[in-house]
Amino acid sequence: MFSEANTMARLKVFLNVYGIVSVILFGGLFSLTLIDAPIMQDGGALRFMRWEPLAKHIELMLEGVYFVWGVFFFRAARHPERYLSFIDFTIWANIVHGLIMVPQSHVLPGFHYKLVTDVAYCLVLSGGLLVLRPRRPERSEP
Repeated sequence: MFSEANTMARLKVFLNVYGIVSVILFGGLFSLTLIDAPIMQDGGALRFMRWEPLAKHIELMLEGVYFVWGVFFFRAARHPERYLSFIDFTIWANIVHGLIMVPQSHVLPGFHYKLVTDVAYCLVLSGGLLVLRPRRPERSEP
């Protein structure tokens, strides 16, 4: 379908875009959660971005992990072939995360919107990486 060089270029763009989105999104959420910003509280415009009914310390941990993940997208974008295990982990961790959240978004009252926020983030990320992931070169037998 695409040449290996073209696929690698697309992967680098994809990783950089997800890096930008993740650092801005999760860095912003971390900061707003940390200071208990009114915009994140009941009645605030970004209330829907909270992972309620989780406690604040759990939200901060999740936001921190996804922020760091975003930073590593930039590193992987420079040399994807050196970060294949990171890419593989990202694919499978986000497939599992997204698929677990699908039924949860239906069972928990008021959480249907998570299908277009959290679930979409996870499944688009894992799907894009699955399609663009470089293939390991075949090893010759000694």
